Amino acid sequence: MIEIKCVQESDIPEIMDLMELAKNLTKNPDWYSTDDENFVRRHIDEEGFILKAVEGECLAGFFIARYPKEAEDNLGNYWNLTDDQMQKVAHMESAAVHPDFRGRGIQKMLMAHAEEILVQEGYRYLMGTAHPDNVYSVNNFLKLGYEILTRTEKYGGLPRYVFGKTVAVLAEDYL
Repeated sequence: MIEIKCVQESDIPEIMDLMELAKNLTKNPDWYSTDDENFVRRHIDEEGFILKAVEGECLAGFFIARYPKEAEDNLGNYWNLTDDQMQKVAHMESAAVHPDFRGRGIQKMLMAHAEEILVQEGYRYLMGTAHPDNVYSVNNFLKLGYEILTRTEKYGGLPRYVFGKTVAVLAEDYL
């Protein structure tokens, strides 16, 4: 049975190995942009969070959520959001699923779990990117209710769709 947990510092080497494996197994190397270890470490608790899917002791997949805030690359710029709204943008940043666990909906499961956390933390605009030909990632975004906002170039000139989704405000926000 797959369990979703928060990543700890000790998980980073295994996350980096899975990211590299995913890059090497991708049909087209332009489909998956890897992050460096410093970027990943900053997302344990500083600039976002990382979830992992595990079955027993096996890492089945991971997902990185990012809080871009004032960063130049805040995808809210593609949505013409106000400065206040830009503070409530979260990036559905990076995901990978181990080949032994593919086809079980793990990426979608991780993204949905991350969305729940982000809503509780007050984020309202969930955004991400995917290569237009990467049907797996594109379909995961679409199945979770994201819309394609535009097609552009990111990560050094690679084609990407920019996805966006507005999530509901919790009732307790009004209390």
